[in-house]
Amino acid sequence: MSNNSIAVKITEVSKRYGYLQALKSVSLEIGASDFLVFSGPNGAGKTTLLKIIATHISPSSGTVKIFGADAFRNGGETRRRIGLVTHESFLYDELTVRENLLFYAKQFGAGEEDFLATVEFLGLKRWYNVYVKQLSHGLRKRADIVRALIHNPDLILLDEPFSGLDTKTCDVLVDYFKSHEGKGKTLLISSHSLEWSKKICDKGILLDKGKIVGEMTF
Repeated sequence: MSNNSIAVKITEVSKRYGYLQALKSVSLEIGASDFLVFSGPNGAGKTTLLKIIATHISPSSGTVKIFGADAFRNGGETRRRIGLVTHESFLYDELTVRENLLFYAKQFGAGEEDFLATVEFLGLKRWYNVYVKQLSHGLRKRADIVRALIHNPDLILLDEPFSGLDTKTCDVLVDYFKSHEGKGKTLLISSHSLEWSKKICDKGILLDKGKIVGEMTF
């Protein structure tokens, strides 16, 4: 794989929380335009690996390169190319969906026209002027996805995106991310269940006890 076709290069990455070894010498190359899922049981290291790629936490040892640049030496530049959705919502309860999205758009020099199509695709237009605190878990997740993609990131990271969602919302998310295939985006999902992830991703990495123990092709 040539350097310009690699989105993420992880070399001998380990992460320790006190006595807990969350990741153990993980090395991995993820190609640009790959749609890949990190799978495995609870505590396997999936979320830790995703957060390290997102530069939200630093590894105890090892290196991470995002599109060829050191992810932690070039943190600001790296994060501008990443869209991240986690268990934690980054939306403000006291603002409406629209107000939240305009707030985040302003940080990237974007406007309402840059995210309206995504709002409509994800079926959020009806709740556009509703306060976030009044949204269901599924609708809030959809709004968080719009927030994460406002700046048209090259690398999209989703941590357990289907957790706690109804089937209809899961179907909407699958359709939306499948629509990104062939558009030069790289998509990484962390999930303990493959049922929904396999509908989006074409390959997977299986982790257990902080190590890569297998690879899958769907």
